[in-house]
Amino acid sequence: MKIIIVLLSYISSSTMAQQADWIRKPKEQWPQIAMINEVWYKNGKRYIHPSFEYAATGFLIDTGKDTLAATVKHVLWVAKAESMNSIDLKDNLQRWMMHPKGNLIDSVVIDKLLNKDSTEILEGPNSTITQRDWLVFTTKYVSSKIQPLKPRFTSVKVGERVRYFGCPYNDKNCVTGESEVLEVEGNRIIFTMPKDANVGGASGSPIIDKGGFLVGILGGSSVNKKNGDGALYGISTHYLQKVLDNKKPLNVPLIPINEVLKSEINKNGIEAGLKRFKKLKGDSGNLFNYDFSTEKLNALGEDLLKDKKPDWAIAIYKLSLSEYKSTSTYTKLGKAYLANGQKEKAKEAYEKAIELWPENEEALEALKVLK
Repeated sequence: MKIIIVLLSYISSSTMAQQADWIRKPKEQWPQIAMINEVWYKNGKRYIHPSFEYAATGFLIDTGKDTLAATVKHVLWVAKAESMNSIDLKDNLQRWMMHPKGNLIDSVVIDKLLNKDSTEILEGPNSTITQRDWLVFTTKYVSSKIQPLKPRFTSVKVGERVRYFGCPYNDKNCVTGESEVLEVEGNRIIFTMPKDANVGGASGSPIIDKGGFLVGILGGSSVNKKNGDGALYGISTHYLQKVLDNKKPLNVPLIPINEVLKSEINKNGIEAGLKRFKKLKGDSGNLFNYDFSTEKLNALGEDLLKDKKPDWAIAIYKLSLSEYKSTSTYTKLGKAYLANGQKEKAKEAYEKAIELWPENEEALEALKVLK
C-alpha cells in the first residue's frame, strides 16, 4: 500500500512539474499574457495606414536568465519606416511599447532586436520572413503584472490541444482561443480555427500547450488540408531556440520545391517529378530545408501551363490538392483542364472552387462561360 501511495504521489508531482504555475489556477485568475504593439518611428510616422491603432499581438518570454519580448516579423508590414525593407530597424525606431488593450500602466518597453538581419528582405516576391516569423527583443522595462512564458522546444503532436492568447482588432479585449493541432510540417503548425474567431490583429499571439508552455507563435490563416476548412498556422519554437542560442546563419531561406521539381520534370518528365516530390517530402528532415507549400506547387503548375504542357500542370495541381484543398488550386486546375480540352473536368473543378469560396469571381465567371 505504501509503495502505491508513493508511486501515485510521484506521478502527481511529476505531472504538476510539467505545468506552469499560473495555469494551475482557475481561468478567471489567469494573469495577463497577450499585449498589443504600439510603434513610433523618428520620422513621426507609425503605421502604413491611419486605420491601424496598433500592430498585432506581442508577449513575453522567460528564458530562465532574461525576460524577452516577441511578436511576428510581418508586424513590420504594418509598422515600418519608409526606408525599411529588411529585418533591421537600424536607427529608425523611436519607441516600441507592448501593453494590454486599454491598459497603458502594465506595459513593456522593448530594447534591442536580437534577430535583426539586414539581408533578410521584408517585402516582395523574394521575402521569406513567414518561414521564420519571430521578432525577438530584449526589454528595457517589464511590468510585473504581465506573465512571461517559458518555452518548450520539443515538437507538438497532431491531436494535441493548444491555446493562443491574442488581441484581434475587432475584439474589445484580448481573447483566448482553444484549438487542436491538425498537422506539423517542419517549423509550421496547423491547428483548428475556433468558431467566430477574429484573426486580424491576432498575429503574434503565443501558442501555448496544455501545461502553459510556449510552443509557437500565431502567423495567420491557413487551410485544413483534409477538408478545405479554414484553419490557423503558427511557427514553432524551433527557430526561437536558434535565436536564443545565437546560431548563425539564422535566416537561410527554404529551398522552393517548384525550382527543384521543374528541373527534374524538364529533364525526365512529369512522373519523375512526382516521384522526386514524394521522396523529398518523405524525409522529415527536409521539412526544415524545403518549401513544400501549395503556393510553390501552384507556381510550378502555372509555369507548365505557360510552357504549353497543360496535362503536366494538371498533375501538379492534383498533387497540390493532395497537400492542401485550396480554392485557388481548384480554380487553377479548372483553367488547366480547359487548356487541355477537358471542359467537363474544368466545370467540376470550378464548381468545387465555388463550393469552398462562393465569392470566387474568377471561378464564377469561368463557369458562366462554360455553361
